[in-house]
Amino acid sequence: MLLKGENLKVTAFVLAAALCTAFIAPASAGMLNQAERYSGLHEGKNNKTLKAILGVNPRKTPWCGHFLSVVAEKSGRQPPKSSGFAKSWTSFGYAVPTGNAKPGDVVVVRSGKSYHAGILKSLNKNTAQILGGNQSGRVQVSNFSRKSIVSVRR
Repeated sequence: MLLKGENLKVTAFVLAAALCTAFIAPASAGMLNQAERYSGLHEGKNNKTLKAILGVNPRKTPWCGHFLSVVAEKSGRQPPKSSGFAKSWTSFGYAVPTGNAKPGDVVVVRSGKSYHAGILKSLNKNTAQILGGNQSGRVQVSNFSRKSIVSVRR
């Protein structure tokens, strides 16, 4: 039988644990959900909408980093400095080993000298499915080689 003081301590502990669980739900999952709201927007067909959202003309500017900035801010996260550049996302949040990547993590891939950043949807032995902007001119899920991943951030 618990005494009143001990009962109060247990109640406070249970409440604190419940609050932590509610608020420490992966922030990355919030980014994935937020990004999915824009799925299908095209830099040509939806140019005015994307210009208003991104603050840049997606027809003239590489915009994957700008897209992630919008998603991060709307999810309550702080984008990195120079967030319009895909490579800057290698300093977002904290690093996660590729093998521990989860849906919603920010992934930076490299192809030659170019970088691209997006949000992980799924990862298997060979392929990362990434939701991002400026993928074939739109917000969509595209497949990237797992070997091209240079950074996973949460």
